[in-house]
Amino acid sequence: MTEFWMELQAVDSYQVKASGILTGADRKIITMLYQPLMGAECLALYQTLFTEVEENRLWSEAHSHVQLLNMLDISLKALFEARLKLEGLGLLKSYVKTENDQRFYVYEILPPLSPEKFFSDGLLNIYLYSKIGNAQFQRLRRFFADEAFETDTYSEITRSFQDVFEPFKGGASAAEPVSNQVLVDKVAAKEIEFDDASFDFHLFLSLLSPGMITREKITKEVRQTILKLHGIYQVSEKDMPSYLYRALDSNGEIDIVYLRKIVREGYTIENGAPPKLQMKHETSIKEEPEVKETLNDEEALQVYLESITPFQLLVDISDGAVPAETDLRVVEEVMNQQNLPVPVMNVLIEYVLLRLDRKLSKNYMMTIAAHWKRKNVKTAKEAMDLAWQEHEKYKRLQEEPATPKNTNYNRNYQKSTRKEILPDWFDKEQVTPAENKMTDKEKQTLEEQVREIKERLNKR
Repeated sequence: MTEFWMELQAVDSYQVKASGILTGADRKIITMLYQPLMGAECLALYQTLFTEVEENRLWSEAHSHVQLLNMLDISLKALFEARLKLEGLGLLKSYVKTENDQRFYVYEILPPLSPEKFFSDGLLNIYLYSKIGNAQFQRLRRFFADEAFETDTYSEITRSFQDVFEPFKGGASAAEPVSNQVLVDKVAAKEIEFDDASFDFHLFLSLLSPGMITREKITKEVRQTILKLHGIYQVSEKDMPSYLYRALDSNGEIDIVYLRKIVREGYTIENGAPPKLQMKHETSIKEEPEVKETLNDEEALQVYLESITPFQLLVDISDGAVPAETDLRVVEEVMNQQNLPVPVMNVLIEYVLLRLDRKLSKNYMMTIAAHWKRKNVKTAKEAMDLAWQEHEKYKRLQEEPATPKNTNYNRNYQKSTRKEILPDWFDKEQVTPAENKMTDKEKQTLEEQVREIKERLNKR
C-alpha cells in the first residue's frame, strides 16, 4: 500500500459530489449496519461529506483538507485510512487532478446497500455477524424488517395511467435540457465485486465434473459468490468444487445461500471463530513458517521467536493471560528507543525473563538492547548467539551494583583525565570471551522453556 503522505497532503483541495439523492434512511443504514465494520471515524467522515454536499444539492464548495482535519479532529493518516475504508466498502469514489503541482480531489459519496441486499450480500453481512455477534445481528435484522404483505386473499384493482388520464393533444414540446446540467436522480447502490486476480478459474473449472455441474451453471452470480468465498474464507480452487457439489439442490441447481452456509460453518469449525474484516497493512504480513519435526530445540526456538509479536510472546509465556501494563510499557520503550527488529526484541525478552526469574527490568533490558544495536543484530539467531557469547558479562552487569559517583572532584583534573563512558564490565579486569557453557540450573531452565514453547507451537 502506498504511504499516505505520497497521496494526500493537508493543503490539497477537495470538493464533494453526491451520486444522486441520499435520504435519511441511508443515514440509518450507514450508522446501524456499516459503522460496526468501518468505525466511528469513517462514519464521521461520511456524514461530514454528506452534510457539505447537502447544502448545494449535488456539489459542495471547494475546501482544503485542513478543514476536514479540524472538523473531525483526526490526523492526516487517520483521514486517509478512513477514506480508503469508505472506498473499499463501496461508499465513496475518489478522483484526483494535478495542475501546476497542486492536487484537486473530488469525493463522490455513494448510497449504501439496501437492508435486503446488505443481509443477502454474502460478504458484508458475514463480517457484521462476526463483529457484533448473533443477538445483535438478529436485532438489526428485525430493525430493518417488517411483516410480509400476503396478497393471496386480495384482488388488485389498481388502474393504469391510460385508465385515469386523457391522451395528450397539445402541440407544445418539452424544453431542451441544458448541456452542462444533470438532473438529480436516485441511483442504485454500488455492490462490492471481487476480481479473479488471486483465484485461478481455469484450474477450478478443470476440476469440476461435467456430469455434476456444467460450466453453464457457473453464472455471473455464482462466479461472484465463489470469488467472495475465496476472498473471505480463503477456499482454494481445489476445495471449491466439493463445496459446490454439496450445495446442489434436488433440481441440480447451485443453492447459493446453502453454499455460503456450509463454507462459513467449515471455516468456523476449523478456526474457532468467523472471519474478521481487516485492512491490508502497508507491509505485507509474513506467513508463519511451519515448524518441522526435524528441528532441534535451538532451531525450534529461533523459528518461534522469528514468527511472533512481543505482545503474543508475553501472552504465551503467561499461559494466555493479558500482559501487565508495566511490562508492555517497558517493552515498547526499549523497542522505540533502540529500534530493535521484532525477532531480536523477542530474544531479549526471553533472555531477560530467564535471567531475572520471569521479571522484566527496564535498565537491564535497555543496556543489553543498546549493545545489540551497536552490534547491528538483525535476526533471532544472531541475538541468541550473541546473548550466550556475552553471557558472563551480562551476568556481571546484573549482579554487580553500580559504582557510586564521586561528587568531590576537581574540575580541572576531571577535564584533563576524561575517559570514554564504557559499560560496567569494561571497568573490571580483562574478561576472556565466555564459552557457551551454562550451569545445570540454567540448562534445566532453558530445557523447560523450550518444552513450553513446543507445547505452545503444537496448540496453534
